[in-house]
Order: sequence, then C-alpha cells, then structure tokens
Amino acid sequence: MEQLKNIIPEPFIQDFLKNEKKAIQLSFVDEGLLDLKTSKAGGRGYLPKSVNYPVNKKGMPLSLLAQINFEEMPFLENFPQQGLLAFYVDMYDDLIGLDFKNQKNTDGFRVLYFAELNEISYTREEQDALFTVFEKEELYKIVSDEFKMTGQIESRVIISNSYDFFKAYGKNAYEFYEDAFLEKADDIMDAIYEHIPVAGSLIGGYPFFTQEDPRQYEKHVTETELLFQLDTEKIGDGEIMWGDSGIGNFFISKEDLKKKDFSRVLYNWDCY
Repeated sequence: MEQLKNIIPEPFIQDFLKNEKKAIQLSFVDEGLLDLKTSKAGGRGYLPKSVNYPVNKKGMPLSLLAQINFEEMPFLENFPQQGLLAFYVDMYDDLIGLDFKNQKNTDGFRVLYFAELNEISYTREEQDALFTVFEKEELYKIVSDEFKMTGQIESRVIISNSYDFFKAYGKNAYEFYEDAFLEKADDIMDAIYEHIPVAGSLIGGYPFFTQEDPRQYEKHVTETELLFQLDTEKIGDGEIMWGDSGIGNFFISKEDLKKKDFSRVLYNWDCY
C-alpha cells in the first residue's frame, strides 16, 4: 500500500491501514473451451448429475456466471482450500435474476458448493441442450465467452463508500473525506481513485459499487463478507459486461463462510 502512503497524510494513513485486508485479485484470459472443473467466468461448468440443474421459476436454465476451483487459488483465510464454488444467474431476465425487494431471494440466482469433484458431471453438450429449448428467448449475457480465471493475493483497504466504510468510520466516505481533508478532499479522493485499486474482480476483500451498497440501509447486516465480486472487463475480443459498465457482488456472513454453508447469500449488481 505504498501508493496510499503517498496520498493520505498522517495521521489518517494509520486509520486506513488498520483495516487492511487480504483478497484474491482475479484475472481472466481467453483460452477457448476449458475443462468443466477449471476456474472460469461464463461457459459451462462442473455440476454433478446428482444435483438438479438450477432453473428459474419458469423452468428456464440459469447460466453459469463464474466458478472457482479453490485448488487453483492461493490460500485466503476463512475460504475453502478445496472444492468448487459456482455462481449461477438468470440471464433470461433483464435484471439478471436480482430481486431488489429481497436480494437473498434465490429464484433468479444460485450459489452451489461442491466439496469433492469426483462425481460425474453433466457434459457440456447436455448443458447446451437445456438452453436450445429456449433459443428463441432473449439471453442477456453478462459473459460473452468462456474465460479462464486465475488469482493472486493482494492487500485491500476500505477507501470507497460502502457499508464497510460506515461501520469502520461512523460516516460515509464522502463525509469522512470532507471532514478530514477539508479543501483538499476532492484532490485526495481523485488521487485515491486514480492510483489505488477500489474495484476489480475479487474473492474476499472489500466491495465496490457504481451506485451504492444496499446493505447500508439494513438495521442488522449479517452478510458482512464479500464472497465474490465480478467486474466489467475487456478480455481479448470478448468481455464481461454488467449493463452499462457495472459490477456484481455476492455477500455472506462470516459464520456461514467458515462453515462452508453457501445457502444464504446476498446478491447485488449495479451499473452507471
């Protein structure tokens, strides 16, 4: 966090650094069709035949947004060290399966975890066939192709407005910067957003929002941990795109994360 030390004056720098947190920064590359068990965004994934393929209320298949094979990822405290975590969303819905009234409503999304990967999976062809039935329906694809996902550990601090920021400092980010840095607030905020990573695709760490954190209006927040965040990205000739250059995130309680219970997850996405 050397860049932060060059932007934030003392003694405030220590306030930021005390909330430093490890995350896995994710990168994507187009290597064509991948093995069903590979960490990826888009495409087809590993889904044991003992599990019903996830569908929406109309019986239409959900699309694989991304999957994480933790044996391919660096160690991150409280997260699994093995197994596969898959995120499915409803791309037949122009809201991509998001229920604004209840963002834990799984009618339009699912988070599935498989501790072992030794069962027979639905094949790519079998999964393709589920979508062929609805080929006349419009599909709002977030991920244009199938992209290999890799990750590396990096440090993150809370510097953009979110529930995490308010919890740490007792006020939103804008109020904090104005109170702390007075007439220099705008320049410091501009420098932070230019030089410090605040968004991106992540496992763990702190979230980013193009609009606002829906958790900040809740009286009792249980989903305090960023489970997974997928940002808009250009990848070769393809892309990951949420609406107008948006971002999607999934949140979980620390207790459920430690127990590897992914049945209660809060889903959000927004765009500019």
